[in-house]
Amino acid sequence: MAIKKNKLTAPVVWMTVYSDLITNLALFFMMLFASVLIAYQKGMTEQEFRDYMKGVSSAIYHKEAAVKTMTETGNKLAKIEGVAGVKLGEKDLRIVLPEPVLFESGKAKLKDSARELLTKIGTTLAPTRYNLAIEGYTDNVPITQTAPPGMRRWQLAMARSTGLGPYYSNRELSAARALQVLQFFSREKLLAPERLSASAYGEFMPAAPNDSDANRARNRRIEIRMVLRGKGPVPRVEEQPPTE
Repeated sequence: MAIKKNKLTAPVVWMTVYSDLITNLALFFMMLFASVLIAYQKGMTEQEFRDYMKGVSSAIYHKEAAVKTMTETGNKLAKIEGVAGVKLGEKDLRIVLPEPVLFESGKAKLKDSARELLTKIGTTLAPTRYNLAIEGYTDNVPITQTAPPGMRRWQLAMARSTGLGPYYSNRELSAARALQVLQFFSREKLLAPERLSASAYGEFMPAAPNDSDANRARNRRIEIRMVLRGKGPVPRVEEQPPTE
C-alpha cells in the first residue's frame, strides 16, 4: 500500500498581520471601555472625560518615547569596546564595566585605557536626558592592605584620594572606585556634576555567587545606572573662558 505524503503549505503572511491587527483592536476597545467605566463611576463631565483621555494618551506616548530612547542609547553603548553588558530595565538602563577594564586589582586608580573608554561613554551620554548613578561592587574576598610604615595621615589621605590606597575594606575600595569614575566624568567636563552621584556596595550585592574565580571576577565591577530625567533643561557642562 502506497504511503500518501502530505504537502507542506507555506504560511499565509497576511493572516499573521490580520490576527495582530484584530488583537490590537480588541486591546484598544478594552482600554476604551475601561476608561468609560472609570469616567462613569467618578461622575465625570464630557470635558473632564476628554481631559482624562488626553492624559492617558500623553502618558502612553511618553512611556513609548522613553523606551525608544533607552533602547537606542543602549545599542550605542553596547558597541563600545570594553563595555561588558548593557541592561535595559523598566525605568533605567545599566552599563556594566568589569574590574580589569578600569582598575588594577586592589586599587582604585583608573588605567590609561579606562580613560579612553570612559570618554566614549561620557560623550555618548552627554546629549541625553540621563542622570548617572555610579555604583561600585567587589567580591567577598577580604582586603588585607596596610599602610607603609611611617606614612603620615596626610600622605595616607592623598594616596587614598588618588586611588592608590591602602583600603581596609571592600566597601572602601568600591567607594573609591565609584568616586574615581565620577570625578573623571566631571574633571574632563564630559558630564555636568549635577547629573552624577556615586554609591558603594562592596561585596553585599553580588551579580553571581562567590563560589568560583569566574564568578568573583563578575562581581568586581562598576555599574553605571542611568535614569531618565523629568521635564526641564538638562544641565550642561559650563564652557570655560579662553585663557589669554
